[in-house]
Amino acid sequence: MHIILATEIWGHTPHVDTLAERLRSCASDVVVIDPYDGTDPDFGCEQDAYAAYCRQCGHEAFAARVEQALVRAGVDTVLVGFSAGATAVWSVLCAAECEARGGVGFYGSGIRTLLDRTPRAPVELVFPAYEEHFDVGTVVDSLAAQPDVRCHVVPQGHGFMNPLAAHFDPSAHEAWTSWLVRRVAAFTAS
Repeated sequence: MHIILATEIWGHTPHVDTLAERLRSCASDVVVIDPYDGTDPDFGCEQDAYAAYCRQCGHEAFAARVEQALVRAGVDTVLVGFSAGATAVWSVLCAAECEARGGVGFYGSGIRTLLDRTPRAPVELVFPAYEEHFDVGTVVDSLAAQPDVRCHVVPQGHGFMNPLAAHFDPSAHEAWTSWLVRRVAAFTAS
């Protein structure tokens, strides 16, 4: 089993390596895909990270990177993404040529612009109860109506899994990391 881990706009930071190591317990290989070609830009704030993401990569290019990694990895692969990475994972799972086993996405706010797409593999999505730019309930209702899509809404804010984000929640991070490892292991068993 392979795992492709698509990062947030912050890139390939040390906490991503820690998460990848946790996921190695249920995979033979974990490949990290980020917007900055494997570097840690060490942004000072989220606004700087978002500006760099838009300037250096963007949503379509990031999805293309994830898709290329999936082609290299093969069919025995689970996609995992956070924020922009979750949106990229959704895009790839909805592509006609997608052969992944499944995917998991955390707070992929860009998915709201891709509701007309249907994933070709099972996917679980975790959303915060509130997002500044859209109504989470409406998006979740639309997504949950699709086959093989399961949504979870949590009380934490966008970025709760990322120590660099304003809404980082250490206890939720630990609980949801354990859940993620179990969920990915379940994809490998199916």
